[in-house]
Amino acid sequence: MTIYAVAALAYLVQLALFFALNIRGTYSLVGHAVSDYGVGPSRRLFMIYGLTGIIAAIVLGVAVLVDGRFPTRGGVYLLIMAALRLGVLAFPTDLEGQRLTGTGRLHYVFAIASFALAYMAIDVLNPVVLPIVADWATPVLAGLYWVVTASLAGVVICLIPALRRIFGLVERVFLVSVMLWSAVFALAAT
Repeated sequence: MTIYAVAALAYLVQLALFFALNIRGTYSLVGHAVSDYGVGPSRRLFMIYGLTGIIAAIVLGVAVLVDGRFPTRGGVYLLIMAALRLGVLAFPTDLEGQRLTGTGRLHYVFAIASFALAYMAIDVLNPVVLPIVADWATPVLAGLYWVVTASLAGVVICLIPALRRIFGLVERVFLVSVMLWSAVFALAAT
């Protein structure tokens, strides 16, 4: 099994954990952020989901760094993102409607930075991978790239108080599209 195959498998496991978290969770899929699962009875599953994503990002980052076909900064972005996600897990969010605490502020800083780095990695790797992958992967990666881009813009727009009520849905689209793009990239780069 290649390092890319390990990364793809890790992202697919993370995706399965993401769906389990959202199915078993007690929060609104539309109005609550995914990080809300890190507080309360779903905390253990959220931590496993988060750690799996960190492992996936590290494995993919290392694969990109040693490959030689891709820009080094793509691998660096993935590794920094993985480190920042440790902060997301270490500093729980404040639940929707609660007063913002110092811990909650730190959570937001780590989450925002990790979202930005996820996008930056995809943005730098996508144009390089498209010409070299199998025919099946090109439209999938290209389409997912636009979903990642649009949903990240949506996440930012949903920070406006009037749109905050749909933040959770838009964030979930972003997270799923990032996981899917990363898994397909890893499979296609093998």
